[in-house]
Amino acid sequence: MIHWYHLLRTPIVELDAAAQQLVYYSYYRLVYSDIYFMIRDHFLTEDIIHESFLKAAAKAPDLRFESNIPGWLKQIARRTALDKIKKLKKERQMLPLTSVNINSEAWDEISVISQVENQIRNEQLHLALSQLKPDYRTILLMFYMEGRSYREISRELNLSESVLTQRMARARKKLLEYFIRNWADEDE
Repeated sequence: MIHWYHLLRTPIVELDAAAQQLVYYSYYRLVYSDIYFMIRDHFLTEDIIHESFLKAAAKAPDLRFESNIPGWLKQIARRTALDKIKKLKKERQMLPLTSVNINSEAWDEISVISQVENQIRNEQLHLALSQLKPDYRTILLMFYMEGRSYREISRELNLSESVLTQRMARARKKLLEYFIRNWADEDE
């Protein structure tokens, strides 16, 4: 990946459209997984990324340091996400249960939709798992499906716990890459 960070040093409006697009999509790929992990909602994650990108683009020309620009960008995105979470919690209003009136027909429809979504999610997860290397697939299934501890898995597979930890991180990353690649909008 080319280092697009230096492009942020130039005011974004002075860049041509292709450079602006490169900077934004590179930023998007850099922070998406962190923000999605915090929020667990794709559309809200995109809103936060857009908002944090605008903040970063406004502050970047005034940067006085060259080191760890990716860390600085991720920090802006995380802080924006935390601000959004706080704002949403403040705006949330709890209704007393007696004032909520959902008829049984609507409740049945919600139940069916939920079942279909769960089935689609499970099918996608199994498809993603089937595309992983066998050793990644094995450790993920042992940990998440069978509920085994790292110690039990490492003993059974004759691995040290540090090697297992590293493989788990790689396996999770591969799963995330699969979902980002297959579920991200085509326009992004």
